[in-house]
Amino acid sequence: MINNIMEGYWEWFRKDGIIMRSGYCNKGKQVGEWTTYDKKGKVY
Repeated sequence: MINNIMEGYWEWFRKDGIIMRSGYCNKGKQVGEWTTYDKKGKVY
């Protein structure tokens, strides 16, 4: 976070700790390709 704005590489995780989504932000907006993962952590 830079000045409370999402910046750089981000990952979101489910409550059980398995990754759900990942990608890059620029000035608070999602940019480029984002990856979504299934409940087992495999690319969806």
